[in-house]
Amino acid sequence: MFNVTKITIRRLILVSTFTTLASLFLMVASILFPGPFLLVVAMSVGQLFGTLSIVLYLLAIALDLQGFGEHDEVVPSAED
Repeated sequence: MFNVTKITIRRLILVSTFTTLASLFLMVASILFPGPFLLVVAMSVGQLFGTLSIVLYLLAIALDLQGFGEHDEVVPSAED
């Protein structure tokens, strides 16, 4: 069906993290520089990014709990 690996799950979490930070940045910017346009953009786009980040994070959790990517072996780093 789908070829989901641990790297794919990690990328989902990474994208979720960046969208969360972008959402937080917009919300803080609207507080520090209050203005009608920035407030509307921060609340609309910030809500979109926040919702996207939680959906991606929950998808990563669901895929991990279902065992996708378990067949991939973790390659030890050179430091080990």
